[in-house]
Amino acid sequence: MNTPIVSIVGRPNVGKSTLFNRLLKERKSLVEDIPGVTRDRIYGECSWDSRTFMVIDTGGLDTASEEAMKKSIASQVKAAIDESDCILIMFDVRDGLLPEDREVVNYVRSIGKPMVLCVNKVDGPRQELAATEFYELGEDLVFFISSTHGLRVGDLLDHLVSVLPMPKPEEELPETELKGIRITFLGRPNAGKSSIINRIIEENRLLVDDVAGTTMDAVEVPFVYGKQDFVLVDTAGMRRKRSIKRDLEKLAIFRAIKALEMTDIVVLMIDSELGIHEQDAKLADLVNTKGKGLVVVFNKWDLIKGTDREKTIYEEYNTKLRFVDWAVYLRTSAKTGKGVDRLFAEIKTVYDQWTRRVPTAQLNKFLERILETNPPPYAGRRALKFYYITQAQIKPPTFIASCNYPDKIPKTYKRYLLNQLREELAFSATPLKLFFRPAHDGDAKK
Repeated sequence: MNTPIVSIVGRPNVGKSTLFNRLLKERKSLVEDIPGVTRDRIYGECSWDSRTFMVIDTGGLDTASEEAMKKSIASQVKAAIDESDCILIMFDVRDGLLPEDREVVNYVRSIGKPMVLCVNKVDGPRQELAATEFYELGEDLVFFISSTHGLRVGDLLDHLVSVLPMPKPEEELPETELKGIRITFLGRPNAGKSSIINRIIEENRLLVDDVAGTTMDAVEVPFVYGKQDFVLVDTAGMRRKRSIKRDLEKLAIFRAIKALEMTDIVVLMIDSELGIHEQDAKLADLVNTKGKGLVVVFNKWDLIKGTDREKTIYEEYNTKLRFVDWAVYLRTSAKTGKGVDRLFAEIKTVYDQWTRRVPTAQLNKFLERILETNPPPYAGRRALKFYYITQAQIKPPTFIASCNYPDKIPKTYKRYLLNQLREELAFSATPLKLFFRPAHDGDAKK
């Protein structure tokens, strides 16, 4: 990456995500007064004084903790530090200078990268006086800020851009948003969304834990497959509304739905052991309504293969997900890697159909053949007549048919036309939309 990178690190709950959001001028990271909210590395771009740099928000670094989750967070922080040009270490003035703070500083100092010390929540003279103890850490410059109110954040940015390396003149800065086909992984908690992304990229990029709800943010991971750029988006696990008790989790699910709005293809992860739940069907219906491509992945297949469960899950698919019978489905095990290698072949099939445009001449030959094979029924005493059909857009393929009485077309004939579009024009793996509009005089003359 040509742009300099700054990682924000520190103990849990010192205000790293709040500062991250202020630098990006948007609420990209989840912020709540609960230690450990940010778990994965979150990337964003900041511009200041004609300079652009990437910012990484990280989970709280607890160097002494033996807890598995906190150790995983620490590994994510260390990975962020390794890829950064400058480390911004944050402290909380209300807690004072703690031994854990010294541990963080000593760790960053040991790797020899530039670091900037920043004491957060300094909202007035009393806090500013208390913050002076952080000079004990041995750095000449310590910035006293309030990330919530934006106090002295400008001074901090002035210093950051002064210590960051300048990009080479011939190198282009990356665009604000990651480019590529966006693949969003949806599903209930603990279905294996993060695990399968880690398996795809062959790196423990996302945290994986048996505790449902490990992923809270929608996390974007760039990936290249077959010379094609992709953006893999991991999301919070979706539960029924009555199971969502905390505002934080509601916000995380809102982020997942927002990610769905921006995506191209959805991979719906289903835990094969638990089967297809009502919530899985609702997610599939949401994908269908939004007109997104869909690949249904039955994960943890290695745990049910050869058992009675293998048969019942097919029955569930044919009943609970019959309204998306066009969706591609795949059996995988993120743990063993079985079936994961086929995922991108299926995604490419779906994407190619989702973005395909059919020439109008070919469409009208299709319509003529269909009308001859199975003419439309009468609307009372009047004959239904179709004049032409055209493709209005892609993503998903959307067609408009012109006819004399669009309100009189039976649902069964509408469904017949849509099914014929799928079968004859090779749209077997994508959602389709078909609309009917009344014919004008010009249409009738045609």
